[in-house]
Amino acid sequence: MNKSIHLAMALPLASLAHADTVLVNGHDVYYEVHGDLSAVAPPFLLLHGGMMSFESSFAAMVPELSKHAAVIGVEQQGHGHSPLNDGPISPETMRQDTLGVLDALSVDKAHIIGFSAGGILALELAVNAPERVASVVSISASSGPHGFLPDIMKMQRDPSYVPPPDILALMPSEADFAAMTTDIAAKNPGGAEAADVTMAKMSAFISSDWGWPDDQLSELASPVLVIIGDNDFIQPSHALHLHEVLPDAQLAILPATTHLSILSWPGLADMIVNFHQTTGR
Repeated sequence: MNKSIHLAMALPLASLAHADTVLVNGHDVYYEVHGDLSAVAPPFLLLHGGMMSFESSFAAMVPELSKHAAVIGVEQQGHGHSPLNDGPISPETMRQDTLGVLDALSVDKAHIIGFSAGGILALELAVNAPERVASVVSISASSGPHGFLPDIMKMQRDPSYVPPPDILALMPSEADFAAMTTDIAAKNPGGAEAADVTMAKMSAFISSDWGWPDDQLSELASPVLVIIGDNDFIQPSHALHLHEVLPDAQLAILPATTHLSILSWPGLADMIVNFHQTTGR
């Protein structure tokens, strides 16, 4: 069995056309394509959350999205099928890896849909590779550490800090974290050992001084849909601020929704499709 066929069996959806790895800056980056990339319309580019994979983030959404355009899923280092490499995880390194996949597929421009860390990456692409971005859907993401609930950031930067019960209630459960670790162990070339390293790299990234000032965000040419839950890690005031700063933005704050449950919110895929249809891109 060759590698391409073996990898294509990873996510058994009817629309799966191809899956493989691309060598970017000396390391492998895994991707999947669902649907026909030869179509005129730009494809959807789906960017998963931290400690998640393309499948665990978006499997429920792909069948609906692929009715309207081809879907590309890219997995970052240490996540899903992409092996760890010696470099850090940062918006810049994720951007380079993602653009490497688009280049290999000869995709000039895509509609970006990102969740959590993938939503941060979506904004990174819009700011620093605007010519490759047709539109952005940023789900449960911020434009910098200041957008997170303060207790969430304090917990990231100080492992000994125990947040109050109302904040702990917003966190993924032990079962959720176990499922993420099991997913990495099952899919990643590094096996279970990759999970701890990936978690450490993600924590270092989120705790670092990343982000984009308002003057950069105010120059974005592509339309942006900002989506958060009303019980998210992201402050509602920050989502409102993004809506005000971004020149062509829509905002949705979903009721009774946490950072993790937002991906299973009824009608999320329909909301995204409607955004693309109404923006005319």
